[in-house]
Amino acid sequence: MLTLINTLIDRCMFTLMFILGVQLPEFINQYIQRLSGHLEESKQQLSNYQALAEQYFNGEISLLIKQYKGNSDPIIVDSATVIEQLVQRTEYLTNHLSSLDTQDYFQQLSQFALNFDAQLLHKTAEFYQLAIPLHINALSTGAVIASLFVLINLVCTHCVKRYIHKQTHGVAPTVKH
Repeated sequence: MLTLINTLIDRCMFTLMFILGVQLPEFINQYIQRLSGHLEESKQQLSNYQALAEQYFNGEISLLIKQYKGNSDPIIVDSATVIEQLVQRTEYLTNHLSSLDTQDYFQQLSQFALNFDAQLLHKTAEFYQLAIPLHINALSTGAVIASLFVLINLVCTHCVKRYIHKQTHGVAPTVKH
């Protein structure tokens, strides 16, 4: 009876891990959509300053910032900082989106896992819409995550059983120094 319950729990956990794994490509897709929206908004805000740079500084926004910083009015000087931050944010979002914009799914997955933006990740999770994508990347991700869970579960179960067996049969576990 205990074996039946363990088998049932294992199958339920495998199914749960598979479903969670299948969600990952869709989550990344929604993350990229959010990232693209932030980038477009940043570009739109920057375009107003870029227009001034085009008109007065041959398109060099760095010269516009320098001009603002040299002004005696503290509001204008503080505006230079705002423009600099906007330029940096736009560059950051552009680079981040470029790193995720690849046809190689596993490269995209590793870029996402290693270089995600915590704020965007949190907001994507907050507004995430469940989906069951039926394409090879989603299915393979689900299968890999579920299989890894089963493998880790097997190894942990084996170690615990072995430890318990040694304890109940009077054999002390070996400790290497």
